[in-house]
Amino acid sequence: MREALFILVVLALLFGLTLLRYRKQIAGMIGLARTLKEIREGVVKPGERQGSQPVALVNCSKCGVWVPQDRARQVKGQYYCSDTCQKTPAVT
Repeated sequence: MREALFILVVLALLFGLTLLRYRKQIAGMIGLARTLKEIREGVVKPGERQGSQPVALVNCSKCGVWVPQDRARQVKGQYYCSDTCQKTPAVT
């Protein structure tokens, strides 16, 4: 009986060390399984729009970055990507 208990303890220790060694891979597989489950169930992730109209993109007058029109700042008919671009003077 002692030998069987010793073997079970050794196997449990080896299993624990294996889990410790491959914890990143195991966590990645769990994340992949969750993602596949969400896809299968049709869950919409935050930030995704479902059934809404596309938003027009506008070009920042200062730096040239394209941003969605609803997030851009409009001043005197010109669009800016941020308050920083709006407030800093244009470099010529």
